Amino acid sequence: MKWLFFSLLAINLALYAWREFALQSPPNPLLRQEIHPEKIRIVGPAASSPVPASNPVPASSPLAASAPAALSCYRWGIFSASDMDRAKHAVAAFAPAAGMHENQLKKPDAEGYWTYIPPEKSKEAALIEIGKLDSKGIKDHFLIQESGKWQYAISLGIFKTAESAKKYEALLKRKGISSALSGKRDTGQSELLIENLPDSAAAQFRKLDFGDAKLESVDCNSIRGKASRD
Repeated sequence: MKWLFFSLLAINLALYAWREFALQSPPNPLLRQEIHPEKIRIVGPAASSPVPASNPVPASSPLAASAPAALSCYRWGIFSASDMDRAKHAVAAFAPAAGMHENQLKKPDAEGYWTYIPPEKSKEAALIEIGKLDSKGIKDHFLIQESGKWQYAISLGIFKTAESAKKYEALLKRKGISSALSGKRDTGQSELLIENLPDSAAAQFRKLDFGDAKLESVDCNSIRGKASRD
């Protein structure tokens, strides 16, 4: 009977060993890999790829050579009322971004009254009237040639009061100048202040026909705040 006892004991031990082996998790194959410390290397963060710099513009390229347009400030005039409108249109056409301001002029002799011969239809007709004045010994006269409502009128004298102008009118009529009149003086003259005007546009303005009107460069500080988009 002893052999039976030992046989059953062996079978039970075999079953117990098999059961314990089955319940255990399979070993991680990575744990079985041999570690070689001498082969371990510390790897730092990956270097970021350098951002390619934008291609510099060659110094000889048109983009590098071009410079901002030079801007300046100007005083343009003197204009009659009709010429002032034309001047404003010229600024709007050649320099739409420029600021401009119409400045009414008041000269020391612009106030008061005057004696005059009304505008003739042409310069030739006005010169005939001037010839008549000269023939009668009247040398104090001035032909107005600026465009506007007084073009080809003849100024015969400027006075502080209406009475003085009227007296001179009467004197001229006694001398045979029947066309002489008198009244309050109205010059209707002004100038244009222009800010931030490209020099190229200023060159174009100088080619336009505005009689004796002059385009003069001025300090921008002297007109800044006055010039605007009229």
